[in-house]
Amino acid sequence: MSEELTQEMQDELYGHIIVLHKPVFYFTECLTTYSKEDMIALADDLNYKVRRSKTKTVIAEDFFKKLSLRSQHQLSYQPKENLHLLKELMNGPKEIDFLPFSRKNPELFDLLHFRWVFLFYYEDTYTLVLPKETKEMLKSFIDDSDFKEDHKRKSLLRGYVEAFMNLYGAFETDFFLKVWNQHNKQYPLDLTEVLTELIGLAWFNERLRFTDNLEYIFDNYILDENNVPDFLLSSSHHDYYQPTKADITYFAHHEFDERTVQYKKMSRFLAKKLNSQKLKDVMDLIMIYIKLDLDMQGLVGELNSHFSIVFDSVEYIEEFSSFYLNLNNYSRKLSNKGNTPTEIAKNYNRISSVPNNVVPFTNENTGKQEPIRVKKVGRNKPCPCGSGKKYKQCHGK
Repeated sequence: MSEELTQEMQDELYGHIIVLHKPVFYFTECLTTYSKEDMIALADDLNYKVRRSKTKTVIAEDFFKKLSLRSQHQLSYQPKENLHLLKELMNGPKEIDFLPFSRKNPELFDLLHFRWVFLFYYEDTYTLVLPKETKEMLKSFIDDSDFKEDHKRKSLLRGYVEAFMNLYGAFETDFFLKVWNQHNKQYPLDLTEVLTELIGLAWFNERLRFTDNLEYIFDNYILDENNVPDFLLSSSHHDYYQPTKADITYFAHHEFDERTVQYKKMSRFLAKKLNSQKLKDVMDLIMIYIKLDLDMQGLVGELNSHFSIVFDSVEYIEEFSSFYLNLNNYSRKLSNKGNTPTEIAKNYNRISSVPNNVVPFTNENTGKQEPIRVKKVGRNKPCPCGSGKKYKQCHGK
């Protein structure tokens, strides 16, 4: 049985990303399912110049001309999963179970946003359509060796910038360039070239942003541009953690390091009270708090209010605190320039027994849990975990 969209999701998607219409198969037919006003708005959103006073058919033709001119360049920045999907759709339309499919293929929304692909909903069926004109256009370059090599290089670059955002949050462009050239001697870049490539990539990645002077790159889901200089200044006494190629490969696809002994021990401890799906969500939330050095009172409050984890005994509190402390000390932190507290401590020949953001769980006089006040992330803001979802649809459920 197919999952049903919530009313909020329907309001956001129907009539915009999802076309409420019987599937059609030519680009002009697909685009003219929208009203003229919506067609012009879509063109404006993509900076496509169309003849606004003309008919819907003429506007659709203008739209496709602009799409064709930019497609080879823009598709070179798309993840390989999207190119594989385009090739699959070149064989014909594809019926999908929308919610599971979109979770498995989150980059699908790029294809839909740029109208390379259309998604129709008709008679309780979701159908992905690659218009016939778009298919013919793609045939002209998608299997070309030069395009494949360009896409391979940009995919590698995408992985590096994702890993850097996950490890550091914000970082000097020069540092990124230095590591890139050390690791990728087959694809050497100078400063102008790497900025050109990353600015192109940022068109498709809402996390990736730059300060006005292009001196710093930062994760837009975590930091505001105005805060970047102070954020980097606060950690200026640390050296950057120097990532290996293996680190880049891992952190390109993982927000946190789930391979550590400490992570696994905390997970096993919590598994006694949680099912597998809740366990994953709880561990993600804990890692967000550790990674961002958020107030531990907020964490305890969220664990209680969202996951019904009650710290109802001194023994449970002490066990959780011990696992949390060890996990904290062996986790990579943005405030440490990607280093773990353990690595930082080794540089100073000491290790803190308690991380800075740990606060007492109990009232010293009664031994009972104090009421917790939680400072929450804005419900409509992107979740700090980097999923791309709103906080209220992710860890703020």
